[in-house]
Amino acid sequence: MEGLHNLRDRICDFDNLMGAYRDAARDKRYREEVIAFTLNLGENLRQIQRELLDMTYTVGPYREFYVRFPKPRLVMALGFRDRVVQWAIYRQINPYLDKRYIEHSYGCRTGKGTLAAAECLFNWQQLISRKDDADEWQLIKGDISKYFYRVDHGKVLETYGEVSDDTWFSWLIGTIIRNPEVPFGLPVGMKPDDCPRSQRLFEVGMPIGNLTSQETANLFLDRLDQFCKHTLKLHYYVRYMDDFCIFVKGKEEAKRVYAEIERFLRETLLLDISPKSRIQKATAPVEFVGYLITPHGIRMRKKTTRHIKRSLRFISASFALGAIGYEKAMASAICYIGMCKHCEGYNLLRWIEENFTLERGDAAMSQLDGPPCGGRRFYSIQPNEDGSVDVYLRPDDTGLIRVVRGVTPYDGLDDDIRARYDAWRESAETIFL
Repeated sequence: MEGLHNLRDRICDFDNLMGAYRDAARDKRYREEVIAFTLNLGENLRQIQRELLDMTYTVGPYREFYVRFPKPRLVMALGFRDRVVQWAIYRQINPYLDKRYIEHSYGCRTGKGTLAAAECLFNWQQLISRKDDADEWQLIKGDISKYFYRVDHGKVLETYGEVSDDTWFSWLIGTIIRNPEVPFGLPVGMKPDDCPRSQRLFEVGMPIGNLTSQETANLFLDRLDQFCKHTLKLHYYVRYMDDFCIFVKGKEEAKRVYAEIERFLRETLLLDISPKSRIQKATAPVEFVGYLITPHGIRMRKKTTRHIKRSLRFISASFALGAIGYEKAMASAICYIGMCKHCEGYNLLRWIEENFTLERGDAAMSQLDGPPCGGRRFYSIQPNEDGSVDVYLRPDDTGLIRVVRGVTPYDGLDDDIRARYDAWRESAETIFL
């Protein structure tokens, strides 16, 4: 397969940048940073274009926060401008790279989410359970230790060099991966929430939350996929990001395959297999991509079930207090209901039907007489260089944004906006995005 060519012209093309802006702004167009970028859209895109063409582009600051479920993860989010750049890259390289991946590589691919990965493993496990020699089959349940925090930058750039010899693209992807200001990597044996920033490593790691990190993670582990499929000749092999499962006939053969994969990861990719990895009976229950999979069906893990119940109780309480709106509350509930319907989740579905209710408390009902905000702040105050501020009002049913420009700040401005919301809207200027 031919490599990627002319990436400089394709990524920097203004139409591609405009499409990247639309992708980055999808479902986020009313966020403050997106509004600010959109107000001067043409010039902002041309500025990005100039910086990319002149090779003066640098990655902006990251916003760091932790996600605690299902396990602690350090997530790094970029500003909107940098997300536009990453979408511009993704739009040009993903169609080509996606064709390189094996069929049973899942994660961050269209139509290949957690449910598809679980169904693939379930179908194979059910097939093997019906064989006469089912007791001889083994399952290798593998996991790469701290994958995103331990990826070697040199190896990643070497992998990109195999798909494109474009020196400009090598500079751009290197600028994103090798950030001289923000360390992404963790020392061996340390967890994200145990490692202070001063001890993080610059030469390894990718930020969880970057669009390019998702693409890079799949591309880098495609080398493992190719090794397993073409060198080890494994048929029943499925991978979801850094988790993989392999069905192998014979315990000794399973041990050999496990050792070969461990050696390949250590010597070729400079990664370590997790101590949680193991070899078990092929027909025994296995946890994979958030589900418990057996030859008899796909079930929700007990840990996931407890999390969903806690989450729905919290949503009910937040709605009762007026902290969130009806649409946001129902969106979460519908998502959980959909998860139940795609596996053997009848009992959890019945629990949701019997216990999940949305009722406003008295304190919340008294607040609904004011401007509806759906649990979100319905205005934003943006400072100007001359000391004045612009007040952006949240869109109404027509989807239009209104702004009152050049307001002199004063004590009680927030209270005045809330108390005289209709008057502020009447004096506002309409913005078309």
